[in-house]
Amino acid sequence: MDKRISRRLLCFAMVFFWASEYCHAPYFTPYLEELGFSAEIIGIIVGMYGFTQIFAKIPLGVVTDAFSSYKATILFGTLCTTISSFGLMFATTFWPIVICRILAGLAASTWPAFTVLYNGYFRDDESVTAMANVHGFNNGGKLLAFTLGILTATRWGFKIPLFLSFLTGLVAVFLVAFLKPIKLKNESFSFSHVLSVITHPVVVVASLFAIFPQFYMQAAAFSFTSSKARSLGASSFLIGLISLSFTLIQVLTSPYVGKKLLKVMKSHSASALGLLLLALSCMVIGMAENPYLLIIGNILAGVGCLILNALFMSLVVRSVSEEKRSTAMGFYQAVYGIGMTVGPLMMGAIVERGGYLPAYNTIGAIMAIGAILALPLISYSEKRLERQ
Repeated sequence: MDKRISRRLLCFAMVFFWASEYCHAPYFTPYLEELGFSAEIIGIIVGMYGFTQIFAKIPLGVVTDAFSSYKATILFGTLCTTISSFGLMFATTFWPIVICRILAGLAASTWPAFTVLYNGYFRDDESVTAMANVHGFNNGGKLLAFTLGILTATRWGFKIPLFLSFLTGLVAVFLVAFLKPIKLKNESFSFSHVLSVITHPVVVVASLFAIFPQFYMQAAAFSFTSSKARSLGASSFLIGLISLSFTLIQVLTSPYVGKKLLKVMKSHSASALGLLLLALSCMVIGMAENPYLLIIGNILAGVGCLILNALFMSLVVRSVSEEKRSTAMGFYQAVYGIGMTVGPLMMGAIVERGGYLPAYNTIGAIMAIGAILALPLISYSEKRLERQ
């Protein structure tokens, strides 16, 4: 199998992997509401996905780097998401659902191996393009997921997308089984290896700022925005369409963002722009009294998250040598797991006590503060990379 075929298999594997993780996402929060869970408990369940990644991503990244076991790590991830989806089809009580969410978090924790292996097909000066492509495959999988959800949940209910998550997971497992990875540089495990990565100033700054878009996505786009849509009387079809808009705009604008916007804008300006778009999105969604306005909010947020995720991933990849990149991506994604955990927990608690408007106002304020902080701190990271 030549390099081009292996690369294409990996591209399709990434799409089906994320389809498996997200086929049920637009309907998961409404589904949990149907099972009788409160907004606060739903926040805990949703947050377990990110909580698992905080602890799993760094060890997985270190082991993958040390043994250059990228295919094995990726295969483990596709199996975890498949088993998680299968379990959720039957789980109706708190602990079985939490266990399935932990498995989904373990699956997402293997994502650094996907990104590092894919980046290995590109030159170092093409890392921004490679990371934008990776984000495109990520969103392509979510686009496929939400499309399948729209076509099935409307007719057969919220549980069918869980079955589709299981089927797309099986496809991902099949594709990865035939993957022949390229050889990447690796070095034996050492604490100095890990320490040099997790104390690198650019890696630390990019990882901390990556908390913001992940906070938003798990608190709003992939959870409580669907609940708000349902509270406004949206049908299953419209809930799916609202979720689809968040991802579709990213797929459509990904080539422009990766090849043009992030090359002409300074990183600190682009990061501030992305965070301000998230703040504006919160304002639109929080004040909306018509479910169709949530589409506008999700489009704004989709562009903002695309800019931020591609930018921060690129900063991390560019700041360390090839043999340390899986560890760096593991640390990066473990840190942003804080946002994935705290976001839905905070959102659920505020919604339970005060409703959607104060919840979205709070998130919007956090994003605006992030935009202000990004100007000096991301600028520092840019200058640091130029001196390397």
